[in-house]
Amino acid sequence: MTDAEKAAQIVFPGHKFGIDSVEEAELLVELGVGGFCLYGGRPQEVAEFTARLQSKAKRPLLMSGDYEDGVAQQCPGATSLPSNMGIGASGSEQLAEEKGRITAIEARALGVPWVLAPVCDLATAPANPIVNTRAFGDNPALVARLGAAYLRGLRAEGAIGCLKHFPGHGDTTADSHLELPSVDADRATLDARELAPFQALASTSESVMTAHLKVPALVPEGIPYSISADPNKTLRGTLGFQGLISTDALAMQAIAANFDELEASRMALLGGADILLVPTDARGLVRRLGPAVEDSPELVAIVRAAYERLEAARAKVRSGPRPPLELVGGAKHRETAERMAESCLAWAGAPVKLPANIRYWEPESDPDEWFGATFIDMLREFGLKVEPWTPGEPPPAGERLVVGTFLNPRAYTGRIAYDEDERAEIRGRLRAVPNALVVSFGSPFVFDDLETPGLCAFGKNEASQRVAALALTGKIEVHGRMPVRLKIAARA
Repeated sequence: MTDAEKAAQIVFPGHKFGIDSVEEAELLVELGVGGFCLYGGRPQEVAEFTARLQSKAKRPLLMSGDYEDGVAQQCPGATSLPSNMGIGASGSEQLAEEKGRITAIEARALGVPWVLAPVCDLATAPANPIVNTRAFGDNPALVARLGAAYLRGLRAEGAIGCLKHFPGHGDTTADSHLELPSVDADRATLDARELAPFQALASTSESVMTAHLKVPALVPEGIPYSISADPNKTLRGTLGFQGLISTDALAMQAIAANFDELEASRMALLGGADILLVPTDARGLVRRLGPAVEDSPELVAIVRAAYERLEAARAKVRSGPRPPLELVGGAKHRETAERMAESCLAWAGAPVKLPANIRYWEPESDPDEWFGATFIDMLREFGLKVEPWTPGEPPPAGERLVVGTFLNPRAYTGRIAYDEDERAEIRGRLRAVPNALVVSFGSPFVFDDLETPGLCAFGKNEASQRVAALALTGKIEVHGRMPVRLKIAARA
């Protein structure tokens, strides 16, 4: 292969099903890209797409996906698995490994063997809009232990993983999809906290994703970490990581709004990156990158080494037939996910069993559009009478108010909590109601924000809603422990 062809191989475009055309993807394959990062699609659609592109590629494509909580995170119809923070609440390596196994089987069935997980960030900042339940918790040892188990699960079923987002995205209050966040901790703090999970897992993971962050302790110039010179120094040097290094998506505004794409790519390669992930203009980048590499002996050497690491990563993917597509979202995996969800609950405050009659309120939706419809259906199935609550009206005697919240990290929103006015309004309403109870199907930090105790399921999927109903009616015990520090839990 020419050096320009090897440069094309390290470009990994994004492909959004229902938005991007298959014809454009085929053109990118003809231009020689090494793989794609896939978003959305039904399982059958994704499987057919990957098979079609593989048949047209001169070199095997390495397909990747953000399947942090199972393939269902991107593909409706696949198995929805507990969030990392739910696994953190369980503290169970067995569950973390099982999550990796199911994810690997379903991802490989779709032809996507590079799973861009686990998240190794720490959930240390309640206002962080993009980490939260994606993290296992706020303790580096817990994150490292469960991350290692998850990687074992992926590897056992022939997939490869990716630690992200190095050097740690947890201690920020901005979404790098929208802007450039900053981690302002000093180097000693970074070593003891943010870097610790990556250090523990550096010898076991096939790849690492770098973050679009300002990290003054590592990069005093203020350059985004992902395109700085530090990965060669800290990730490869200090931590000794020898695998594949990918940037986070170059189309994110932290990079796209501030840098020419070719210049950002050149900087990333010089700093240690091997994969240029999801550029804004993949076709244009491939056409510009080849000549730029061939004109620079330094970049030639870097691209050759990056291509060799890409080949090594490809070699670690299990070859042979894909797992049967019917396993994706099949009964066996769904049943396992349901059992897993039972362990992924934790109290914020003292345990509670609901009375026979309750009033239910979701600050984010109206009764005819409740996000917690599965939760409410289960409560009613168990014989509870559930009526909507009208704010400002005290529940009748003997009834209890249950507040359902669904605050989860979502890219490009910058939102993970109620704003100041919303918090004040909700708090005021709850103070007027004795024994109000919050059930969070997402962020655990909502209990402190609303100054109200309750139960956390750490996710909003149907399994999480069902087991929350089981716990609140006393049909299962809650054995999980809160994996982040909360003021309300400390007072209980």
